[in-house]
Amino acid sequence: MSNDCGQCQGYISYVEQQLSSYLEFGQFRRVQCDAQNNGLECLALYHSPSCQLLIQRSDGADYCALGTFDAPFLTDQILEVDGSQGWFNLVYLLEYRANKKIMTQRVIEQFWDGSLDYHQWLAQLLAGQFEQLLAMFAPGAPATWLADYIQFMQRQRYYGA
Repeated sequence: MSNDCGQCQGYISYVEQQLSSYLEFGQFRRVQCDAQNNGLECLALYHSPSCQLLIQRSDGADYCALGTFDAPFLTDQILEVDGSQGWFNLVYLLEYRANKKIMTQRVIEQFWDGSLDYHQWLAQLLAGQFEQLLAMFAPGAPATWLADYIQFMQRQRYYGA
């Protein structure tokens, strides 16, 4: 693996453009990139002083996640939203903080029919929220929110009861 995104470079450049203000604010820099299946499967890993960021396209679905420094760079499996791999989907973290579902069926359908761009939508959702999300992953800060997050995710039926 390397920082060269190969056949995913166009996709990764687009995502970096859409999220540029957040990448700059968090001082994220790309450290690894992986392209598979002729660029249909893409992963990019970013480091910052406080945490890691993962950008993933898998099976036509896009994801962005914050992770602890020990979260692995996953190249052969889909991102788990529950944090068991050390990664936390940004949308689900925002839902947890808002205590409501944001990724509704209507939104998902708009992604699939092309009337809504995931990364533009995510950039709008992160406005005014990103600093608080980064604080949740600050080095040395206890993850006091984690138990509540798991309960929230269970209530939302994102994973087991």
